[in-house]
Amino acid sequence: SVPGMLAALAVAALAAPAPSDLREAPKAREPIFAPAPTPCDAGFVPTCEQAKGFGLCDTTNSACDTACVDEVKMTCPVTCSLSAEATSGHLEPDATPSDYGKHLPPAATEAICSTCADHPDLPCCHDHPHESNDRRRLQSDTCVTAINEATILT
Repeated sequence: SVPGMLAALAVAALAAPAPSDLREAPKAREPIFAPAPTPCDAGFVPTCEQAKGFGLCDTTNSACDTACVDEVKMTCPVTCSLSAEATSGHLEPDATPSDYGKHLPPAATEAICSTCADHPDLPCCHDHPHESNDRRRLQSDTCVTAINEATILT
Protein backbone atom coordinates (compact mmCIF):
# COMPACT_ATOMS: atom_id res chain seq x y z
CA SER A 1 0.00 0.00 0.00
CA VAL A 2 1.20 3.54 -0.74
CA PRO A 3 0.73 4.97 2.80
CA GLY A 4 2.72 2.04 4.22
CA MET A 5 5.60 2.65 1.77
CA LEU A 6 5.61 6.38 2.58
CA ALA A 7 5.75 5.59 6.29
CA ALA A 8 8.68 3.21 5.69
CA LEU A 9 10.49 5.89 3.67
CA ALA A 10 9.90 8.49 6.38
CA VAL A 11 11.34 6.14 9.03
CA ALA A 12 14.36 5.41 6.82
CA ALA A 13 14.92 9.13 6.23
CA LEU A 14 14.79 9.84 9.96
CA ALA A 15 17.24 7.06 10.72
CA ALA A 16 19.74 8.12 8.04
CA PRO A 17 22.40 10.59 9.12
CA ALA A 18 21.76 14.15 8.05
CA PRO A 19 24.22 15.40 5.41
CA SER A 20 25.89 17.70 7.96
CA ASP A 21 26.68 14.65 10.14
CA LEU A 22 28.60 13.08 7.27
CA ARG A 23 31.00 16.02 6.99
CA GLU A 24 31.70 16.47 10.65
CA ALA A 25 31.24 14.01 13.47
CA PRO A 26 28.73 15.38 15.99
CA LYS A 27 30.37 16.65 19.14
CA ALA A 28 29.68 14.38 22.07
CA ARG A 29 27.87 16.23 24.81
CA GLU A 30 29.78 16.45 28.04
CA PRO A 31 28.07 14.60 30.86
CA ILE A 32 26.71 17.01 33.45
CA PHE A 33 28.84 15.48 36.17
CA ALA A 34 32.14 15.83 34.24
CA PRO A 35 34.82 17.49 36.34
CA ALA A 36 35.52 21.08 35.45
CA PRO A 37 38.72 21.54 33.47
CA THR A 38 41.73 22.45 35.58
CA PRO A 39 42.59 26.16 35.54
CA CYS A 40 45.58 25.52 33.24
CA ASP A 41 43.47 23.39 30.87
CA ALA A 42 40.95 26.21 30.78
CA GLY A 43 43.57 28.67 29.50
CA PHE A 44 45.15 29.99 32.71
CA VAL A 45 48.88 30.56 32.16
CA PRO A 46 50.93 31.10 35.33
CA THR A 47 53.06 34.25 35.35
CA CYS A 48 55.41 35.99 37.76
CA GLU A 49 52.31 37.19 39.64
CA GLN A 50 51.44 33.60 40.52
CA ALA A 51 55.05 32.59 41.21
CA LYS A 52 55.16 35.34 43.83
CA GLY A 53 51.77 34.27 45.16
CA PHE A 54 52.95 30.69 45.57
CA GLY A 55 56.21 31.79 47.19
CA LEU A 56 58.33 30.36 44.34
CA CYS A 57 60.61 33.41 44.35
CA ASP A 58 62.41 32.13 47.42
CA THR A 59 61.00 28.84 48.67
CA THR A 60 61.66 25.38 47.31
CA ASN A 61 59.12 22.61 47.80
CA SER A 62 58.34 19.17 46.42
CA ALA A 63 56.82 20.75 43.32
CA CYS A 64 59.56 23.31 42.62
CA ASP A 65 63.17 22.45 43.51
CA THR A 66 66.20 24.76 43.77
CA ALA A 67 66.73 24.87 40.00
CA CYS A 68 63.04 25.71 39.55
CA VAL A 69 63.21 28.56 42.10
CA ASP A 70 66.41 29.86 40.46
CA GLU A 71 64.63 29.94 37.09
CA VAL A 72 61.75 31.88 38.67
CA LYS A 73 64.22 34.41 40.14
CA MET A 74 65.86 34.86 36.72
CA THR A 75 62.50 35.19 34.94
CA CYS A 76 60.84 37.46 37.51
CA PRO A 77 63.54 39.63 39.12
CA VAL A 78 61.32 42.69 39.56
CA THR A 79 58.25 40.90 40.92
CA CYS A 80 60.38 38.68 43.17
CA SER A 81 62.20 41.69 44.63
CA LEU A 82 58.97 43.23 45.91
CA SER A 83 58.12 42.83 49.56
CA ALA A 84 54.81 41.29 50.54
CA GLU A 85 53.81 44.74 51.82
CA ALA A 86 54.56 46.36 48.46
CA THR A 87 52.23 43.91 46.77
CA SER A 88 49.43 43.89 49.32
CA GLY A 89 46.11 45.38 48.39
CA HIS A 90 45.40 47.08 45.10
CA LEU A 91 48.26 47.38 42.61
CA GLU A 92 47.91 50.46 40.47
CA PRO A 93 48.48 49.64 36.78
CA ASP A 94 51.49 51.99 36.63
CA ALA A 95 52.96 50.37 39.75
CA THR A 96 52.74 46.89 38.26
CA PRO A 97 56.20 45.29 37.99
CA SER A 98 57.49 45.07 34.42
CA ASP A 99 57.77 41.27 34.57
CA TYR A 100 54.47 40.72 36.46
CA GLY A 101 52.71 39.14 33.46
CA LYS A 102 55.72 37.22 32.15
CA HIS A 103 55.17 33.49 31.55
CA LEU A 104 57.10 31.18 33.84
CA PRO A 105 59.67 28.51 32.91
CA PRO A 106 58.27 24.97 32.37
CA ALA A 107 59.18 23.59 35.82
CA ALA A 108 57.48 26.42 37.70
CA THR A 109 54.50 26.35 35.33
CA GLU A 110 54.10 22.62 35.97
CA ALA A 111 54.41 23.10 39.74
CA ILE A 112 51.68 25.74 39.74
CA CYS A 113 49.43 23.91 37.26
CA SER A 114 49.60 20.66 39.24
CA THR A 115 48.81 22.49 42.49
CA CYS A 116 45.93 24.36 40.81
CA ALA A 117 44.56 21.09 39.40
CA ASP A 118 44.25 19.85 43.00
CA HIS A 119 43.06 23.21 44.40
CA PRO A 120 41.29 25.04 41.54
CA ASP A 121 39.69 27.58 43.88
CA LEU A 122 42.95 29.06 45.15
CA PRO A 123 43.19 32.78 44.42
CA CYS A 124 46.62 32.22 42.82
CA CYS A 125 45.12 29.86 40.24
CA HIS A 126 43.37 32.64 38.35
CA ASP A 127 44.34 35.82 36.59
CA HIS A 128 43.50 38.93 38.57
CA PRO A 129 42.73 42.04 36.56
CA HIS A 130 44.60 44.93 38.11
CA GLU A 131 41.47 47.08 37.98
CA SER A 132 39.77 45.05 40.69
CA ASN A 133 39.34 46.77 44.01
CA ASP A 134 39.76 43.72 46.19
CA ARG A 135 42.25 44.11 48.99
CA ARG A 136 44.37 41.02 48.55
CA ARG A 137 47.99 40.29 49.26
CA LEU A 138 49.91 39.02 46.28
CA GLN A 139 51.72 36.42 48.32
CA SER A 140 48.94 34.33 49.75
CA ASP A 141 49.52 32.05 52.71
CA THR A 142 46.84 29.71 51.35
CA CYS A 143 48.67 29.33 48.05
CA VAL A 144 52.06 28.78 49.71
CA THR A 145 50.56 26.14 52.01
CA ALA A 146 48.90 24.35 49.09
CA ILE A 147 52.02 24.16 46.94
CA ASN A 148 54.12 23.05 49.91
CA GLU A 149 51.67 20.21 50.49
CA ALA A 150 51.63 19.31 46.79
CA THR A 151 53.05 15.97 45.85
CA ILE A 152 54.17 15.39 42.31
CA LEU A 153 52.93 12.10 40.91
CA THR A 154 55.62 10.49 38.80
